[in-house]
Amino acid sequence: MRLDFNVLWVDDQPNRVDSQIDAITKRMQAEGFLFSPKLCRSVGEVQAAIKDDVFTDEIDLILVDWDLGGGVVGQDAIAEIRAIVPYKDVVFYSAQTAPEELRKLAFEKDVEGVYCANREHLVDEVMGVFESLVKKVLDLDHTRGIVMGATSDIDHIVNECLRIIHDKSDEAGRAGLLKEAQGYVDKRLKDVAKMAKELENATTVTELFEAHMILTANDRLRMLGGALKGAAFAAHVEYRKKVVAYQQDVVPDRNRLGHMVLVPEGKPQAVIDSKGQQVTVEGTRELRRLILELRTDFRNLLIALQ
Repeated sequence: MRLDFNVLWVDDQPNRVDSQIDAITKRMQAEGFLFSPKLCRSVGEVQAAIKDDVFTDEIDLILVDWDLGGGVVGQDAIAEIRAIVPYKDVVFYSAQTAPEELRKLAFEKDVEGVYCANREHLVDEVMGVFESLVKKVLDLDHTRGIVMGATSDIDHIVNECLRIIHDKSDEAGRAGLLKEAQGYVDKRLKDVAKMAKELENATTVTELFEAHMILTANDRLRMLGGALKGAAFAAHVEYRKKVVAYQQDVVPDRNRLGHMVLVPEGKPQAVIDSKGQQVTVEGTRELRRLILELRTDFRNLLIALQ
């Protein structure tokens, strides 16, 4: 499970589902997930989309309309999709055919794991399936993986932003950026040398576990924030607030989740970390929402720089 909830949506008139897309998007955002539908108008478009193994791995749910136009019906599309993507849940819907009839049509095609709904109840049906899927992976240990994956995406965007800033800077700007990076590296090397000296007298392996990268993700965030204050990138200075917000409001929790050992304590949905701090499902929901918002800001910064 990722922050992006990917849906393969098959409807020959995709403009008819705009309101449903908006409603589902808002409700999933409230849970800290991004609804990402891939709309296909025909079985041919579906076949083109799902022939890519990477994409099929990323599908979380499949939505199929019963009437796909030209005499093509949804149960046939579901059967073809299931031949390639056999283990994904499907929501089969129609504005004309009752859910009971849709279930019968799906059964006759020998396809299982199919939820059926009227078009007017489609949003509630999708959210019901979403909540069922999410609850399976929203224990705190899985949440940690979701947060680590999303923040790794942001780390990559930061690297790309710095690369572009370097390439677009004048000679003095490039030299300054390199000098700053080298300064972080030099400091880290001195810290490592000092630590190594201190650890010569270590008596347990626990004392040796404080190893860190040379140029850390937080160092690169500082570099990006500093570059955005410069005159050469004044047009993008508003994004500096987002970089700082990420440093202050996400990185500490990311680090805490990344290094803690989760120990059940009290309620099934609460744990206590090694510092005695309680981490809850509600708290991680807020963290997902914030990461989603800031990830969009970082992506917009990268686009603006490009």
